Amino acid sequence: MAYLFQINEKIVFPNEETLLISPFKEIWERDLSKDKNKAIQEFAYIEFMTSMKKSNPYRQYPENIKETIIKKAIIKEEDWTPDILIIKGMELVIKFQREASATYNYYMAAKMAAEKMQEFFREVDVNERNGKGLPVYKPRDITSALNDTEKVLANLKSLEKKVEEELYEESRIRGNKEISPFAEPESV
Repeated sequence: MAYLFQINEKIVFPNEETLLISPFKEIWERDLSKDKNKAIQEFAYIEFMTSMKKSNPYRQYPENIKETIIKKAIIKEEDWTPDILIIKGMELVIKFQREASATYNYYMAAKMAAEKMQEFFREVDVNERNGKGLPVYKPRDITSALNDTEKVLANLKSLEKKVEEELYEESRIRGNKEISPFAEPESV
C-alpha cells in the first residue's frame, strides 16, 4: 500500500482506505473544518516529503533543502512544524515504500551519496595544500571523479525508475481490482 494519496495539481487527497489507518485517520479527524484544508495541507506535506511517485514534484530535491521548499509552497503558517502525527505519517509512508520496493533503500542511499558528491564538487579547493605544501586534491583525481559523475547519475536514474515500477506494481492491485495511480480519489 505505497499509494496512500492522490495528487492533483499539488493538492493531495487521501484514498478512502488511508483514512482508516492511524495516524492519517487522526490527522483527518482533528481538522474540524468543512473543507479539511489543514488536513489536506498536512497530507501534502507528508506525501511530498516522502513519496517516490512521479507525480511528486519534490521527489528529486536534495534532502537537506526539501523540507524548507515544501513548507514554503504547501504550508501556509510560517511557524508551522510537523507534530508527532505528521512525523508518524511520514515514517509510515517510508515503511510502506521500503516494504513495497526492495530497491528503495539502495536508491535513497545512492541519492544521498550523490548529493554529498555534489556538495564536495561545490566546496573542493584545488589550491588547498597539506603540511608539506603538496596539493590535497590531485587534479587527476578530481577530473576522474567528474568523469564518473555521468555513470553515477545514470545509475541513480535507473534505481529511481526501478523503485517507481516496484511501488506501482505493489499498489496496482488493491481489493482484487486494478487501480491506476492517477485515478480520482472518489472512484477508488
